Amino acid sequence: MSHPPRRPFGTRNALLAAVAVVATIAATIALAWSPPARAAEAPPASSPAAAGVAQPDAVDFKDLYHAALGFHESVGEANERLRQAEYERDKVFAKMLPTLSVTGDIQRRPKNLTSGTGFLIGSKDSRELTVTVGQSLYTGGRARTQLKIATIGELAREVDLRATRENLVYNLAQAFYGVSKAQADLSSTTERREGMERHLQAAQARVRLGADVRATALRLESEVARLKAEEMQASDALQTARENLATLTGLPEDVALGAPPDVQPVRAVAEPVEAALAHRADVGLATGEAAAAKLGVRYTTGTFLPLITLEGTYTRRQQDPETSFLIDEESFATLRATWDLYSGGEDLAERHRARAQFREKQLNLAELQREIGTQVGQAKRQVHVAEQVVKSLEDAWTYAAENHRIVTETFNVGAATYLDVIDASTTLGDARRDLENARNDLNLALLNLARSTGELLALVDEPVPTTGDLARWVKAKR
Repeated sequence: MSHPPRRPFGTRNALLAAVAVVATIAATIALAWSPPARAAEAPPASSPAAAGVAQPDAVDFKDLYHAALGFHESVGEANERLRQAEYERDKVFAKMLPTLSVTGDIQRRPKNLTSGTGFLIGSKDSRELTVTVGQSLYTGGRARTQLKIATIGELAREVDLRATRENLVYNLAQAFYGVSKAQADLSSTTERREGMERHLQAAQARVRLGADVRATALRLESEVARLKAEEMQASDALQTARENLATLTGLPEDVALGAPPDVQPVRAVAEPVEAALAHRADVGLATGEAAAAKLGVRYTTGTFLPLITLEGTYTRRQQDPETSFLIDEESFATLRATWDLYSGGEDLAERHRARAQFREKQLNLAELQREIGTQVGQAKRQVHVAEQVVKSLEDAWTYAAENHRIVTETFNVGAATYLDVIDASTTLGDARRDLENARNDLNLALLNLARSTGELLALVDEPVPTTGDLARWVKAKR
């Protein structure tokens, strides 16, 4: 069989081939200035701070917490509420102590008062000084019960202060992770934009040499513009996160972050539900409210019993001129018993109200104890799911990084298109962003578990009291 004769290579085709070779070499040289792809075995850390690497002049999470303690108004407000409760208890206790009062009277008349027979019955000038000492002997248990209620109120403010500090730790940790995540997002977007600009420069070189069409460069320019927009959004998100952190701490917005909160020890809690019941501030508050309501019922019982008080009185008088019946000095004691036999049913209604309030507080405590099991279980499940997600996305990042490396090498030898490079770069960027988000979600899940179990203060090396400690404190205060 005869074959048609081959067409001669020709001068024009030879020139086009030479141009293509030169363009490929130029593109390869342009890409050679880009840094090599990361090793697939080392997924990126979310940020130096999130990785626990302290930067020069960086502020660790614990230092941020101590700065926030002295700056944030919520802590000061809780301290003032505690002082009010302390003064309230002092006021109640003062009612159990003796009272001492001094009364002085001075009377002046235009003239002396005399009877019709000229007998002096009222002096023109008289003075009297009275000193009274009083002491409650029996109140039906009301005074002692009220002191116990005030003591529990003081304890409640102690627990409230602790809850405020825990909320500060939680909000501060969220803001810390928010800044770390925003820094990682901005760094990732910047790297992607710079890499795409290098590809754009290579494409523009190929277009200038005639080895590629303008549409390829336009596609890359569109991708660079999109990444610049994402970079501006990431920069704004970072600024917002820094402002939120500065609002809590009062430190400058550009402060460098050091070591993050160590939330890993919360994994070692053997019995998280029991730990939550023993350590959570809301359980302590609910327990205190139930105890105070029970004492409130006891207080209403005292309203049906008499009040017994003892008073001692000393009086000294002076008159000018003196009357015939003047007692210039006297002292006496008074034992007084007061018993309200009928008040229109007010005391009985108050007793019923106190009993209903006690039952309400008991139900609130039981509901909280039941919900804690669900909350802790959900927090543990969130941690487990977040751990699995991080593992899967680390694999996804590894595959995307390897794919990016292969596509880049293939493109360098002319076997891949810019669309392949854009797709590989986008896939790698999305994988890294998803991995950063997943790591942030894991940290937040561990933080939520620490909050559910009442272990937040352990993140800043503060002691975590138990309900037993609080009960002993109340007993000692009584």
